[in-house]
Amino acid sequence: MELIKFILVTISTLLISATITAEYVRPLPRNTLNIQWPWDSKSHSYPQQVHISLAGDKHMRITWITEDKHSSSFVEYGTLPGRYDSMAEGECTSYNYLLYSSGKIHHTVIGPLEHDTVYFYRCGGQGPEFQLKTPPAQYPITFAVAGDLGQTGWTKSTLDHIDQCKYDVYLLPGDLSYADCMQHLWDSFGRLVEPLASARPWMVTEGNHEEENILFLTDEFVSYNSRWKMPFEESGSTSNLYYSFEVAGVHVIMLGSYADYDESSEQYTWLMICQRWTGQGHLGCLCYFTCHGIIVTELSKVQGMI
Repeated sequence: MELIKFILVTISTLLISATITAEYVRPLPRNTLNIQWPWDSKSHSYPQQVHISLAGDKHMRITWITEDKHSSSFVEYGTLPGRYDSMAEGECTSYNYLLYSSGKIHHTVIGPLEHDTVYFYRCGGQGPEFQLKTPPAQYPITFAVAGDLGQTGWTKSTLDHIDQCKYDVYLLPGDLSYADCMQHLWDSFGRLVEPLASARPWMVTEGNHEEENILFLTDEFVSYNSRWKMPFEESGSTSNLYYSFEVAGVHVIMLGSYADYDESSEQYTWLMICQRWTGQGHLGCLCYFTCHGIIVTELSKVQGMI
């Protein structure tokens, strides 16, 4: 079997490595943002916290939240503004966390979609029209990569830089909202990132700030898993904490730093299957992402977990 060949992947990396000198002074922390929500006076069925993610070949998952527990989980979409010639019905979930009860969380997969195409869509027949752009069918492709977003003045600066780089897919390797058990911060984070996350696919994985461990809580990632559903089922994974996807000839594996990863674990078994499949000439580049490191490697050199 021929060694897999590297292809050029343009990665717009927001976290820039630099040589640290004695003169370097770390910038001071910035205050937590106060996220105002413009739909407070609107109907409880209005969509909020809209974000999209890749969901298999030529498909996209649209996720949003409504305060109305009876609102529908359908998405209308098309290639012309205000004219929707397709519709898809999805699923919904919600969760409780101590005294907090989430809104109705909708997940709807739309497609098949054309590559490198702008689509206009509306969630649940309510609220504003959004638009998204699908990734190209083949390279070159541009990834934006940034982790540890949080919700401070620095977050706003980072999002502004992401918005300027004209990316196709955003990769967020852990530590999204920094909610740390304060559930309202998940809501404010969703509102903060909606302008970007509703327009390009955001592919995320968990970090330590997604692990909200309290006494008697059986699912430590209930907030993350409920709100940010990734294509784990489409990639043969048994957990939303690790998954893979292919885009423009690049196979991206999002590893779970906080799921078991020893040789007897389900994640390890799944990864070995992923590596065997990608070694059969299906792609040009293999990328690994995890909260604790980023590796781009030749497939033949991968021996085990990162």
